[in-house]
Amino acid sequence: MNSTHVDAYFKALSARDKLGIVPHFSEAIVLHGPIYAEPIEGKDAVINILTGFIETIDSLEVGLTMSSGHDVAVFFTFSRDGITVKGNERLHVDDAGLIDAIEVAWRPLPAAVQIQEIFAARMGFPAMRLVSGEAAA
Repeated sequence: MNSTHVDAYFKALSARDKLGIVPHFSEAIVLHGPIYAEPIEGKDAVINILTGFIETIDSLEVGLTMSSGHDVAVFFTFSRDGITVKGNERLHVDDAGLIDAIEVAWRPLPAAVQIQEIFAARMGFPAMRLVSGEAAA
């Protein structure tokens, strides 16, 4: 499997290089993540979201990377204002090695929601709220 684009994408994310992420995506990319309930489809829309993410975070460090066939799993940690989130992405690449799908997960949930609230304010969409079981009942 050719992971050149995945490696370069994460190098650009870690460097907070908004232009550096652009050439690594297929035009038909789909992003499933913790920020929006619905998938984000298309290169321009995904770049808009990821550019906002880059502008939101202070740092991102890549840990473990594993691959099998056309799939790559990457585990990372990012932070903003002392809030630390651990994340992982399952990326799928097409036959040319371009990223055509990303599935994102973040934890712990309270820190992920704090980051989502900062990101939502930056991007102009509704913030999520974490409520206790008693408040939800």
